[in-house]
Amino acid sequence: PSATPISSQYLGTLKVLEDERVQKNSTKFDKADSLRAAVFQNWLEKKRLFLLELKRIEKKKAENLRNNIEKKEAVKREDAIASFEAWKKKKGREAKKLSEKKKLEELKKKEAAEQNEEKTEAAQKAFEKWKERKVEYLREQTRKEKQSERIRKKKEEELVAEKKRDSMSAVEKWKEKKEEYMKQKRVEKILERRKQEIQQAKREEKNKKAMEEYDRWLEKKERMEQLEKKQKKLQAVHGEAPSPWSPP
Repeated sequence: PSATPISSQYLGTLKVLEDERVQKNSTKFDKADSLRAAVFQNWLEKKRLFLLELKRIEKKKAENLRNNIEKKEAVKREDAIASFEAWKKKKGREAKKLSEKKKLEELKKKEAAEQNEEKTEAAQKAFEKWKERKVEYLREQTRKEKQSERIRKKKEEELVAEKKRDSMSAVEKWKEKKEEYMKQKRVEKILERRKQEIQQAKREEKNKKAMEEYDRWLEKKERMEQLEKKQKKLQAVHGEAPSPWSPP
């Protein structure tokens, strides 16, 4: 195939190809392009008719839907009007009942207000009497509290004085016990020191005796060794066999 791009135009006048080699066979190409253009035009016409039919169907559906909606809205409006009329009648009856109820409540309120006014006056008089009794009671309570406070303070002062005396006596006793305790501790320290000195003297005496025993043993050992050396020399001179060694 030629490297030169080939294009054709189906709608309108066909484009003349530039390639010289292709131009020789332009008649064949024109027939093929015409056939394809005819098929394409036929397909476009069918598509246009199909779209028109689809649009008509959609329009019909929309019109039917609008009619149904209008019918439903009309039914709703009629139901709403009927409901409103029924509600208005019911509301009228309720308003009448409410008005009667309100009048009855106002009458009850008026009677209650009159009764409350009478009760308020009686309560005010009772309050005045109670206040007088309360003032008298508070005065008596204040007098008793002051008397009780004086008695309490006197008792507290006596208790403080007694505690002070007991505290002084306790301090003196504590000092005496402390002095006695310190004396006892000093005696115990002296005894403990003496005890340690005696134990130290005993240890020193014991060590001294041990040293003396060791010195005697050492001296005895040296004498035995010297004696054995002499015996060995005598045996060597006389040719006698040495006697078995015996411990000192």
